[in-house]
Amino acid sequence: MSWPSVIVLAPEGRRPWLDGRLRSFELVPDPVTGDERLRWHGYSYHLDLSGRILADYESDELEQVRSQIGEPYGVYVSCESMDAARTFLRYVLDGFDGLIDTNHFEILPAKEFLALVDGYPEWDWRRQPSTALR
Repeated sequence: MSWPSVIVLAPEGRRPWLDGRLRSFELVPDPVTGDERLRWHGYSYHLDLSGRILADYESDELEQVRSQIGEPYGVYVSCESMDAARTFLRYVLDGFDGLIDTNHFEILPAKEFLALVDGYPEWDWRRQPSTALR
């Protein structure tokens, strides 16, 4: 099974806040991909802060995002495990007002995503849509 990943979608105007929050970690450039690597709390992460991830979206998906937050900025976050993902996302997204793309056909408000992560500790968004939890 692949590493759990999400795409953090922020309004373009909030890019400095999100970038600053993520760059406050000791990110290390990956010489092969150009992405950033992070070792934090014993876990490994890969992050792409370039915003290039938005090129992977279909036009209707981007329109859905724009209708909710305006022009988006996207950060791809890949975590070595679900525990790593929960730990990192709870910390990074505290106070974040944007969207989370589960990378599995769901885009949720960040607060709703975090409430599901907290309310359903065993939830694996790669295998189960959030609608199956409610």
